[in-house]
Amino acid sequence: MSGQVSWIPTDIDLKRASPARVYDYLLGGSWNFDVDRMMAQQAINAMPWVRDLARYNRQFLGRAVRFCASDGVRQFLDLGSGMPTAKSVHEMAGEIAPDSHVVYVEQEPVAIAHSELILAPVEGADIVAADMCDVLGVLADPTTGSLIDLTEPVGVIMASSLHYVLDAAQASATVAAYMDAVAPGSYLVLSHIADNQGDGSEEVQGLVELSKTTSAAGVARSREWIAGLFDGLDMVEPGLVYTSQWRPDDGLRLVRDLPAHASLLAAVACKP
Repeated sequence: MSGQVSWIPTDIDLKRASPARVYDYLLGGSWNFDVDRMMAQQAINAMPWVRDLARYNRQFLGRAVRFCASDGVRQFLDLGSGMPTAKSVHEMAGEIAPDSHVVYVEQEPVAIAHSELILAPVEGADIVAADMCDVLGVLADPTTGSLIDLTEPVGVIMASSLHYVLDAAQASATVAAYMDAVAPGSYLVLSHIADNQGDGSEEVQGLVELSKTTSAAGVARSREWIAGLFDGLDMVEPGLVYTSQWRPDDGLRLVRDLPAHASLLAAVACKP
């Protein structure tokens, strides 16, 4: 998609890559622009494993959503949802529970515009155009209110999105505020880029540095900090692990390359 088409907001800066659209490209999507493909290729050339990073994360999301749906969750709040690329959360949940409701929350204009197109004919799913850190605004939005009943369990999803909140205190407060707002039996589904120590850590830091040239810089954080986001919640086995290691479908697969190449630590936890 190299040219401007009617649904793209006119104020989009097509000279600067967007993490959401780069991620879409890495997953094989087509809702991206030349600048995004150039950025993605730059990352691939330096770190060929970044395609696996994106794929592992998306696969984790699918397994986690299906797990939550299998445990009776029928509503999901996908925070920092990005582009509706590959299979989206409403499709993942629908495999288990076709009556699931999903609210996507995103502030990237192209992702919002494309989501509105994709979701227009979909019953039970819609998007709120907002910063996910505006917890009160997101939860008070009429779209959220029409699809999410906060007195019933909610799957709160932050898949590869919280590391774009650069202020650590704001990031942890955002997680806590959503989990405070939802009912017992709700789940937190989260993946976050890890500040690995040892082998591969320089490569992961290189990926973080590269993100600073896009429209939204990211930040890697320690395993201990990420684990702290789940304080007070009941962690689901196998706990906080790399995305490919969270309940893999074949029951065996682990990251066979350097663990740092998985980059994203992930976990699912239930609010008691």
